[in-house]
Formats: sequence, C-alpha cells, structure tokens
Amino acid sequence: MNLKKEEIEELEEQLILLYRFVSQNNRIKRFYYQGIETKPSYKDETGILSELIQHEDAEEILKNSIIELEELKLGTESIREFHEILDSYDTEELYYKYGMSGVEDVGKLDLKNIMSSL
Repeated sequence: MNLKKEEIEELEEQLILLYRFVSQNNRIKRFYYQGIETKPSYKDETGILSELIQHEDAEEILKNSIIELEELKLGTESIREFHEILDSYDTEELYYKYGMSGVEDVGKLDLKNIMSSL
C-alpha cells in the first residue's frame, strides 16, 4: 500500500467511524432486536453498510485494518491497544470533519473508496 501519511490518517479516521457504526448496530441488534427482522434506520445507497452489518466478521476485519494502518502510520508495530487507538480520536470532531451529524450518517463517507483500500 503506497499511501502518504495524510492519506493513512484519513483512511484510519474513516475506518474508525465505520467501525463505530458497525459495532453500535451489532450491539443494538444483539441487545434489543435479537431474532427480530428490522428495517435499517440509516441511508445505504450503495448496499455496503447492509453487507457490513450482516457480515459476522465485519467488526474484526475493520479492527484489524485500523491496527494495520496505525502500524503503517507509526512505521513500526503498534504498541497501542485497539481501544487506545479508538480513544485517541474525538468522534465529534470526526463527525464535523466529514460533514456528519452522528454515526448514522456514515453513509456520507466514500464507502466504495474505503472498501477498495482494505
């Protein structure tokens, strides 16, 4: 992967937002809607979000991708734990940066570009 440091940072930010979206939806589904078919409350023009939500390993794939980007960014193996990487970003700031009002607006990101980068 030949990305500049700024591109790595941007991709990592977007993956963190995507990870938080998938994680939140999975937790809600497991806690409130287990066994119940529900209609998504988010816009998904590309179908990528629905695929991610339905893929049982999506959280793990996104998590590993974020860790790999962190290692690329630092130039060595990351010594930070995953939760430390997540906590190092201000989610509200990222929402503002990418024109989102909250995690449910993750569809505003260029999902095709993000997925092709993985």
